[in-house]
Amino acid sequence: MGKIQAILDKILEDAFNAAMATLKEEATGIVAATLKGALEARLKALLDGEAPDLGAPERAKAKVAATATLEEVKEEAPKTPRRRSKTKAATLDPEDDLTAILDSVKLALEKYRGIATPRGKELPDVLYRRVKKTLEHAQSLGRADMSALARSALAYIHADPRGTAMASWQALAAKLGLPIPVAQG
Repeated sequence: MGKIQAILDKILEDAFNAAMATLKEEATGIVAATLKGALEARLKALLDGEAPDLGAPERAKAKVAATATLEEVKEEAPKTPRRRSKTKAATLDPEDDLTAILDSVKLALEKYRGIATPRGKELPDVLYRRVKKTLEHAQSLGRADMSALARSALAYIHADPRGTAMASWQALAAKLGLPIPVAQG
C-alpha cells in the first residue's frame, strides 16, 4: 500500500508541477501583453516628441488591468488539494485512522484471495478479522501506533498465512507484544 501511495503522490506532484508551469506561461503571456502595450505607448510618445507623463489615473488603470488579468489566471487554475502536514495527520480522529488502516490491510490481504481454510472460508476474510480484532484491542489499550502494529501483523501473516488464520486473534496480539485479556469464566 505504501508503494501505491508513493506512486499516487508522485503522479499528483507531476500533475501539479505541469499545471503550475502552464499557469506560469499564461501569466507571463498576459503580463508581456500588458507591458507591450505600455511600451508601445511610451515609444509612440517619444517618437512624437512628447515626454510620456503617466499620471495617477493612468497608473491606476494599468494596475487594475494587471490585477484583473492575474485574478483571471488564478480562477482558471485547477484546484489541487492541500497536503496535510504530519502534525495534522497525528490529530485525526482515531476511528477514522483505524478505518483507513483497516482498508489498507484489506487491500494487502487480497493477494491471498482464492486460498481457503480447511473449513472452506476465504483466507483474506479470516485474516482481516484477526487483524481487525487485534487492532481494536490495541486501540482499547490506548496504543497510538496502529499503522506500525498493522505492518507488523502483515509481516507475521506473510510468514505464515494459514497458521495465522487458524490461530485466534489473541495469538496474533501476543506475537505483536500486546497484553492478552484474561478469559472470563
